Amino acid sequence: MSLEEQIHQRVLGLDGVGTVYLADPVWLTAVKQLGTLIASGESKAPAPFVVCVEEESEGRSLLTVKVRIGTDGSVPAPAIARSVASEIRSLVGEAHPHKEVKAIVELAALGV
Repeated sequence: MSLEEQIHQRVLGLDGVGTVYLADPVWLTAVKQLGTLIASGESKAPAPFVVCVEEESEGRSLLTVKVRIGTDGSVPAPAIARSVASEIRSLVGEAHPHKEVKAIVELAALGV
């Protein structure tokens, strides 16, 4: 299982998380799909739920992880965002202890 899939599954299991949405908004996903189709002539690429981007800068390795979630209303949204970010840092730290982690958690929907 890829790191993205592990993060997706772990985030879905957290208290207060109702769903994990595609990492990009629908309009951006559509634009990317169209670009892929035009550039390569192939069918659309799968749209990811979690996006991990690695960067090297000044001798440090940074992994940026982006996830968009919907809450179920059982836990305050700020607490869920902190919990998701902490879980991402923990999981990536276990798999890649030499990397710094930047977790971007977007709350796309708040449950009632």
